Amino acid sequence: MNYKSFKVKELFDIHPTKAYKLTNPQLFCDNGKVPVVTNTSENYGRSGYSNLEPTEHDIITFSDTGTKSPESFFFQEGEFIGYAHVQGMYPYSNKWGKKQLLYLTTILRKKTLGLYDYSTKMTREIISNLKVELPIIDGTTDEIDFDYMDAYISELEQ
Repeated sequence: MNYKSFKVKELFDIHPTKAYKLTNPQLFCDNGKVPVVTNTSENYGRSGYSNLEPTEHDIITFSDTGTKSPESFFFQEGEFIGYAHVQGMYPYSNKWGKKQLLYLTTILRKKTLGLYDYSTKMTREIISNLKVELPIIDGTTDEIDFDYMDAYISELEQ
């Protein structure tokens, strides 16, 4: 298997998730069904639920404010509501499915572990310029092997 280094900004547009401008009591509710992803590194970034309309779906999120920012990378499967200081990674290609995003999430966590905290911020700009090694299709110099990432994650799930 061959790998190539890509800057994250070549593959994803990173910007804040769409968030309601509400207080927590207005946003969260006990009987809510829609996850609210906040700047926590626990429970896949989900701090509670709401009955408001989802603002996002099926992307990688991370926090730029938490003390454990590198641990806040999560693939958010399905619909959810964004929150202040939660960054979303929006792929330029529709080839990025669930398993490929899980593969990349692991790489991002590993590459940033121990480098950032509350005083040393992990910013959108830093992550955009971060280089990640991704598998490429044999015989090509830059075509990402999405099938390999799918198979690799499928094998781990077994």
